[in-house]
Amino acid sequence: MDIQAKQRELLMKMLQTDDSSLTWKVLIFDRRSMRILGSLFHVQQLQKLGVTVMMKLDDARERIEDTPAVYLLEPTPENVSRIARDCKAALYDKVYLNFCSPISRVLMGDLAKQTLDKGAFKSIAKVYDQYCDFVCLDRQLVSLDMKNSFLRLTRPKSDQALMTYVDRIVDSLFSVFVTLQQVPIIRASPGNAAALAAQRLHAKFREHLLSRNHLFSGGIQSYKRPLVILLDRNMDLSVPLHHPWTYCSLVNDIFSINANKVEIPVEENGTTTKKSYDLSSEDQFWDEYQGAAFPQVAEGVQKYLNEYNARYKELKREGVDISDLKDTVNSMPELMRKKRTIDAHTNIATALLKQLKDRQWDRYFELEEELINNMPPSEEDMMEQLKPEAKGTPTDKLRLYLIYSLLHNVSSEQAAEMEEILQGYANDQENPLNLSALAFLRTHKMEQKFTAGLLETKKKDSSQGQGPRSLFTIISDTVGARGKKLLQGVRNLVPTDKSLPTTKLVEALMDNKERKSTARFLYYDPKLLQVNGPVTGSRRITTPFTEGFVFVMGGGNYVEHQNLQDYAKRASNAQTKVSIAYGSTEILSGTQFLKQLSALGKPPTGADVDTMLD
Repeated sequence: MDIQAKQRELLMKMLQTDDSSLTWKVLIFDRRSMRILGSLFHVQQLQKLGVTVMMKLDDARERIEDTPAVYLLEPTPENVSRIARDCKAALYDKVYLNFCSPISRVLMGDLAKQTLDKGAFKSIAKVYDQYCDFVCLDRQLVSLDMKNSFLRLTRPKSDQALMTYVDRIVDSLFSVFVTLQQVPIIRASPGNAAALAAQRLHAKFREHLLSRNHLFSGGIQSYKRPLVILLDRNMDLSVPLHHPWTYCSLVNDIFSINANKVEIPVEENGTTTKKSYDLSSEDQFWDEYQGAAFPQVAEGVQKYLNEYNARYKELKREGVDISDLKDTVNSMPELMRKKRTIDAHTNIATALLKQLKDRQWDRYFELEEELINNMPPSEEDMMEQLKPEAKGTPTDKLRLYLIYSLLHNVSSEQAAEMEEILQGYANDQENPLNLSALAFLRTHKMEQKFTAGLLETKKKDSSQGQGPRSLFTIISDTVGARGKKLLQGVRNLVPTDKSLPTTKLVEALMDNKERKSTARFLYYDPKLLQVNGPVTGSRRITTPFTEGFVFVMGGGNYVEHQNLQDYAKRASNAQTKVSIAYGSTEILSGTQFLKQLSALGKPPTGADVDTMLD
């Protein structure tokens, strides 16, 4: 289930205008479509597709003769008005309008009215609904890029605001499956926003399948049947707060990945500057190691460096035969790309290592892993890590305590003692810690019983070994003396090969056998056109699923995405390949999720969601 490849293929076709005599074209986009395109194409790739000029819709633009314009936009009244102004000004001889999601009849009518003047409508060659309103961050990772989604779903302004928000999510999910040309089985956790989304998604599929000219060209009988699983973020608040240990999750948590780009502080000649790097599946190193534990990343950098050095020496060897000259010339671009990749990931790894050491990140990861694996650390270990003497930011300590409180029975005395330490950080006049998330947590624990099964723990000796030798000595040859200093004090830890709560649910639902954990999950089959609601009994499919799309309402994270990929690898064999895609309303770091929890911990004021986060 390579969603990214399917979406890229769709938009490549969009750029192929029907006038073969006009090779070159102008591409016009808005903020939303810029995010979509940016996750799929580099500038050079668009140029190869004939795009000579790329401009934002709101930019000041002049007339370009004999060149068609391809627009990719959200269908909004503002965008429609701007299109009409472009047509009236005759900026382009031909205009191909593409909308990320279907344009309504009302807006189409507005466009027609606004382009009647002086025959401006004649420049509009075609109008398409592209059903591409989602952002593919990787082959099997989708974000709807809907900011502050947990806050908006948990505390909507009104019932109508919630319904409108859920409908936006449903429209984007429907676009994913139109792109894949698949009609899924739908399962959803009951009694929450996920259940509402499942009901409305099912209704949307039925509406289209009942129409004569529906969007699924293969015919009902030929559909593949993947399983889409809609989950609510409230089912597990601990993993989004977790200090991760895999490469991609670390980069996002510490430096924030934005549209597959990250800015890293790099020290050169005694000064620190910021460098921006693209992180996508086209980066071979990133594609191979993004889900790896950090020790394996260090080994990967050394492996790539050794391969580069060996190839470089081979090309530089004396007495190169004239017949080998062509091969040498052809090899140089690839070799230089590999060198840039090594340099980029060496810089990223070095910057990460400094943060890991300065914040004693490995200790937070270790304590939280114990909690998530039902083996909580002792109260003494927790108290020691929360105190000011322990390394880490106040936010690191708050995240650790929130996970401890979520997954462990904390007595009122313990809670008071630990929160007193946190209160000391809140009283800091220069940089006070926001403790509002604690209030939300108390309310959440009273309302939610989902984690009850996680609270049966094994008594564990709190004494901790020192672990293996100092972490990442293998990378020190790559990063030099500066890197060796950073490596001290960081231990070689590897995440346990266990399923997170989300993955456990997915395993049970993909296996398609009734279990206690999934018995109450809703089941919809849009293919059963005569059934307008959840399906029960013998009409359900009983065989296990091999393709799944897990979607979390209210914010996802790279940790869950990677855990699902690990499960898919374990479940696959020589005869059957299991494929799991992951998506969410937005992809968050631990700090970003904490910010939304903090906003929810404050009393409702009627203010806009975004204002609450300021």
